[in-house]
Amino acid sequence: MEKSSFKELFGIKHRVEVRINLTNVCNLHCDFCDHDAHLPFSKDSTKVYRRKPLVSSLSELKQLCESLKGIGESDRHVLQGGEITVLPVKTIIEVIEIFHSYGRNIGMRTNGYNLKEIPVDSLNKLNFIYLNNHGNNQEAIDSCQDYLSINYKGIIINEENYYHRDLSKYLHHNEGTIEEGINCSHLLSTITFFPPIIHPCCNSWALMNSLNDKNMADLLIEAGWTTTNSDLSSTLQNWRSTLPIEFFQSFCAESCYLTAKTVNSPLQKIKLYESDKILKK
Repeated sequence: MEKSSFKELFGIKHRVEVRINLTNVCNLHCDFCDHDAHLPFSKDSTKVYRRKPLVSSLSELKQLCESLKGIGESDRHVLQGGEITVLPVKTIIEVIEIFHSYGRNIGMRTNGYNLKEIPVDSLNKLNFIYLNNHGNNQEAIDSCQDYLSINYKGIIINEENYYHRDLSKYLHHNEGTIEEGINCSHLLSTITFFPPIIHPCCNSWALMNSLNDKNMADLLIEAGWTTTNSDLSSTLQNWRSTLPIEFFQSFCAESCYLTAKTVNSPLQKIKLYESDKILKK
């Protein structure tokens, strides 16, 4: 039996969505992507998170489910990337099975690249599927909509995200306060798991990537915001005291495009790139 929702665990007003970032690899190359997908991977890259592909291990995902057994199981968990369907189909099947076996409410967000190769019985263990249309993948979206309408029993959610912001324009460090962070309606309403770290909002991973700095990752690990913490649920429940002070000071308020007082970066339309792969043939 579920002990509590994440909303109850955190003591906040908003229902919580959990995003499971399985990889930073993508078949599209959109400018200003949270993962800098338009930049190639290279061991010599100046971008610390583009030196090698990041791919979640099955053991890390199991550890998350074990650490939070009985907590937030009915809250929406979104498997995403990067692009989840660039991963081997066998891996995708195993990931879905892990969350399904723990009774968690799971779905996925995809640009449709290789969705049709995932077995129907695995797809139908997902309660919902976001089809994320950037405009440069319309062919894949159309193909997936046709396929899912026949083969899928869950909820199909059509998203249209044709524009990106340049998050580097929001890096106003040490302009936030603990009070602003604690009172932010966005904080903890979307927690993001990029193994082994649990990020307390939808924006912190993107800011770490834009900052090109692993310091906040180290601070979150030290503070116990990781699946290696044997008492993870207590750490999350006591977030007001367990989150690093530096998180509130650096990542809250003016560094977040959702709460910044001024708009520093206009939305820019996503473009097509020669290296984009729309559908796996």
